[in-house]
Amino acid sequence: MAITKKARDIMQTDYPAVDKDETLEHAVRVMKKYDSDRVLTFEDDKLVGIMTKKDIMVKLATLRTRNVALGRMHVSSFMTPDPKTVGLETDAATIAQVMVDEGIGSLPVVDDGKVAGLITRWEVANLVEEIGADVKVVDVMVTVPEVLRTTNKVLHARQLLLRYNVIFLPVLDEEGRLVGYLTVDEVADAFLAFHDIVPEKFRKERIEHLLVDDIMRLRPPTVSPDSSVVEALEKMRLKKTKGVAVVHDGKLVGIVTLNELVKLIATRGS
Repeated sequence: MAITKKARDIMQTDYPAVDKDETLEHAVRVMKKYDSDRVLTFEDDKLVGIMTKKDIMVKLATLRTRNVALGRMHVSSFMTPDPKTVGLETDAATIAQVMVDEGIGSLPVVDDGKVAGLITRWEVANLVEEIGADVKVVDVMVTVPEVLRTTNKVLHARQLLLRYNVIFLPVLDEEGRLVGYLTVDEVADAFLAFHDIVPEKFRKERIEHLLVDDIMRLRPPTVSPDSSVVEALEKMRLKKTKGVAVVHDGKLVGIVTLNELVKLIATRGS
């Protein structure tokens, strides 16, 4: 079944936005207010970038930022400049394909030079409901690139998320049982919390000793390979997370994330 929706049909019209010269601290408050992992950034009402939790995860643990207070860091130092955009009439499959090709999680929608809305992976992934239950998890799932353990350091988890460009990683305990999961959001939030509550002179040592077990989310959503992608989406929504673990005979066999659902939509153009 072809997807016929356009950007205007699925975009958020009330989206998080800040000035590029605002502090990182302020931008994070705006993200929380909108329950979002990103903000559009402007200069004199002109769109100049996007800042995401991934940008924060990438840059906040570096030596350059480790000793700087959140209130002294600015959005312009974290944002990705000159973001790709789409128009109101761009069809959803094309939007999905751009996300896949560019490796990005959102696209501002521009009309007559002005930002009219924002489309994230969620708006695209929600379209799997139009496909129905004919697509199974086994058709779209991917293998876990590398096992993440509760005893791994958070800096190692950060490295894996970046190396494999994934947005969701299941966590196993030392007996190989599925006990939790991590996304870019948990890692970024942990680094933000460190800057907020840990004195400067202790940050380096404590960040280096922070474990996955300390910050992971518990009870990961699970589906079987024979589940429909609609069920996978529903479980992601319920947990407000970007992926589900695929389990067969009690064992982890793969994951389905918003990325896989976006790729599916990219194949369903008219």
